[in-house]
Amino acid sequence: MTMDTKPRVGLLGLMLELYDKSHPDLRPSQEQFAGQLAAKLDEFAQVTFTGIVNTRAGVEQAMAAFEAAAVDLVVVVHFSYSPSLIAMQALIRTSRPVVLFNTQRKRGIGDDFSSQDVLENHGMHGQQDLANVLVRAGRDFGAVTGYWEDADTLHELAEWAQAAVAARRMRETEVGLIGYPFQDMGDFGVDETAFMHQVGCHVQHIGLDELADALRQAPEADLHDIVASDKQNFDITPELSEEEHLESARAEWALREVVADRGLDALAIHYEVLGADPRFTALPFTAVTKLITEGLGFGGEGDVTSAAGVTAMHYLTGLSTFTEMFCMDFDGGAILMSHFAEGNLHFAADKPRLIRREGWVGSGGVSSSVAFDFAPGPVTMLNLTVGAGGRVKLIASAAEILDYALPEGSTPHCKLQPNCDLNIFLDSYLYHGGSHHVALVRGDQLPLLEKFAGLMELELYII
Repeated sequence: MTMDTKPRVGLLGLMLELYDKSHPDLRPSQEQFAGQLAAKLDEFAQVTFTGIVNTRAGVEQAMAAFEAAAVDLVVVVHFSYSPSLIAMQALIRTSRPVVLFNTQRKRGIGDDFSSQDVLENHGMHGQQDLANVLVRAGRDFGAVTGYWEDADTLHELAEWAQAAVAARRMRETEVGLIGYPFQDMGDFGVDETAFMHQVGCHVQHIGLDELADALRQAPEADLHDIVASDKQNFDITPELSEEEHLESARAEWALREVVADRGLDALAIHYEVLGADPRFTALPFTAVTKLITEGLGFGGEGDVTSAAGVTAMHYLTGLSTFTEMFCMDFDGGAILMSHFAEGNLHFAADKPRLIRREGWVGSGGVSSSVAFDFAPGPVTMLNLTVGAGGRVKLIASAAEILDYALPEGSTPHCKLQPNCDLNIFLDSYLYHGGSHHVALVRGDQLPLLEKFAGLMELELYII
């Protein structure tokens, strides 16, 4: 669940070999510029750069260095024109995502633009040559055109690097499934083999005996520590007794043990399965909210697909929560978003409340649960689901969380206003086959999400 400190980027600098003979001073000069550019990239990435190359052998050596450094992304810069075929095969073979960074040394062309300036700033047609052969070969790539010192340009490159890290981490993600999916809830039914092939997530089926064994091993001192921490972090309802609170702490300790022992990055639970087993006197509602806050992906009712979606958005942005659309506000053009008991505490408008819940929809014992309303502000909503032909796809939209608190609200919740007419938004969501669980992240993350979808080779529909 830990986040990488910086993405790892390999800078592939290309030039024309003939210039070593015709203009021997050009390469040393451009190497100096390349060092400046690498330093700029180093502001958001760990950069591997072995020097400008101008032969197929040189490209192969650079790419070997990138493989050894396990880079997340290869950024290609032309420091002069370079013929495409010296790099084509290496870029086709690599499993690393590739971005063509179409930039140059000088920002503009003024009256003082000299022949030397032309020589030092004519890499763009090398990028066009290379892009053409990559397209003909069916090799996907990203492209960023902009001046190398501009903040917007560097931000776009940083997004590509973030997306590459998220795509790599998704292929390493372990999702735990406790229990089984909600009976007849078909919108998140999944072929785990196809899902692993397309998204990378591996599903671990966790038996209830494993969780029950962890319950029995919970040290009493640790349970009292959990309760003491809760008393500092939550406003606790007086209806929740000390003994009931301790039982919920026991459920939390056990769940954390299973998550750690299994090396899980995400979790899907159907609480009804736990509630039907007398060994589980309290359900882990509070535990799940804390784990989501700490970066664990989550899917309710045994929903593996949504667990993966929440995880993906956490990898991309560092902040994600699980929820679903509950009620329509036709007067306000908004949607009440909620679920039974789960949410990311970083979304809370005020100090969250710890309340007493009577199990899960008729099953399970008394359990602590967290309730809060979300702080207002712009967000992005994501649904990861399975579409026609078993193809995994993404549905997303920018939206706004309104300043609203549900009277007597007993869940993490908010009122969400889409960035278009409510009826059009919901019709589009239905036509695209969106499932009923979603992830929310702060801010407009659609540009970042588009890059991620491209690297994952997943369809993305933006409403």
